[in-house]
Amino acid sequence: MDGHTWSRLLLLAALLSSAAAKSVPVYFVVGEPLVLTPPVFGPLSSIVWDWNGDLVAKSVNSHLDLLRFSKRHANLNLVTGQLVIKNTTEAHAGLYKAVINEMLILTYQTQVIKRVSKPELQMGTLTCSGDATGAGAVTYSWRKGTGPWGPEQKSPDTILQNNKEVQGERTISCRMTNPVGEEESEPLKNPFYKDPPPGHVVGTVLGVLFGIGAVVGVAVWKREAIKNWIRPNPGGREDVLAEVRSSSPAAASNEKFPQIQILQTPNFQSITNT
Repeated sequence: MDGHTWSRLLLLAALLSSAAAKSVPVYFVVGEPLVLTPPVFGPLSSIVWDWNGDLVAKSVNSHLDLLRFSKRHANLNLVTGQLVIKNTTEAHAGLYKAVINEMLILTYQTQVIKRVSKPELQMGTLTCSGDATGAGAVTYSWRKGTGPWGPEQKSPDTILQNNKEVQGERTISCRMTNPVGEEESEPLKNPFYKDPPPGHVVGTVLGVLFGIGAVVGVAVWKREAIKNWIRPNPGGREDVLAEVRSSSPAAASNEKFPQIQILQTPNFQSITNT
């Protein structure tokens, strides 16, 4: 073996020794595989893995022994030396050590972590941008959706909070005002807008239909009164339908005049002339 080859081997050994002196941090999520892949140079004649000092797996001359876990729970690749722990729990965290070809030691400090949650933007700054050069004292105001304009302010910026009030508005608008006039921006699509839940939409539709049904029902019930209100008597008085009933001979002796009953009048039910 020439000197150049020896130099490369010595450099490689120095690099591996430096790597072995430090524990490589490895993070995994509970329930997902823990994968440990050591660097292997050349043929793999033997590899031994231990976990917190306990023997986990070893392979000598391609003969595999899984001493800590079953084959359903762990796997050792006889070519690459990769160790895979399946169905992990928090208990699988700790220090793993690999001895490769009886001469190289690598350690991995494993730790359980959680995946990051989906982020949500909480607030954002909007700027009412317009050329105010030579426009004198300019103030700015903001409007959510088609609601009223907010108070006038000197700053062109506003902070938009991601809350239920803002989430219900589709657009955001701004306005610039000076002593001689004002100008509005084109509506900007609200980045925080959220469609209402299906139940809310159904409830609103049912409420509208119920209101329409109630109005129609009242209109049918009061159709005669509505008709008289829309088309009153030309004389200004409402039609009165009277029925004159003659008294019977027996009743004639007790009453001097016949009884008049008003069948339809807006203010009275019956009038008796005595």
